[in-house]
Amino acid sequence: MSLAQKRGNGGFTLIETAIVVVIIAVLAAIAIPVFTSEARSSKSDAETTAMITALSLAEESYKLENGSYLSTGASETDTWPTAPGPAPQALAPHPATWDALKLVSPSDTARCAYVVVAGNPGDPAGAIATADFGYTAPATAPWFYVLARCDQDNDSAKDGYFFKSNADTTIKSINPDN
Repeated sequence: MSLAQKRGNGGFTLIETAIVVVIIAVLAAIAIPVFTSEARSSKSDAETTAMITALSLAEESYKLENGSYLSTGASETDTWPTAPGPAPQALAPHPATWDALKLVSPSDTARCAYVVVAGNPGDPAGAIATADFGYTAPATAPWFYVLARCDQDNDSAKDGYFFKSNADTTIKSINPDN
C-alpha cells in the first residue's frame, strides 16, 4: 500500500470539516431563536392559565357573595403588576381589589400584567376585548372578562394578550410569544 493510499483512508479533509462546521452553525442559527420563542411561549401559557383561572374563580365567588362582579382596574390598561416584562415581578402587596376578591394567587410572582373588567347589562366592554377578541358584552346579564398583557421579548411594540370571559371557558390569545 502506498503512502497516498494511507493518507486517503485516514480521516477528514479540512474542507469536509469546514462544511460540517458551517452546517452545524446554520442549524444552530435556526434552532436557537425557535427554542427561545417556545420557552417564552410556554412560560406565558403556564402563568396566564393559572392566574386567569384563579381570577375567574375569585370573580364567581365574589358574585355569589355580593351579587355582582368586581373590576380590578378602572380600564383594560389598569393592570397588576403595572407593566409586564420578561423577568418575574412580585405580586405582593396585592391591590385592594384583589384582596376584595379574596384572590389566592397561584404564584408570588408574575411576568404578565392582569386586569378584570366587569360590567352590568348594557355596559360596553373595552377596546382590546371588542377589537382584538371579538367580545360583545351581554345585554341581559352582568359580565366580566380577564385580560392578561405579556411582554416576554421586552419589546412593547407588540405585546401578547390572553383573554377569558365568564361566558366562555376558553382562554384566547393574540401574539402569545411576545
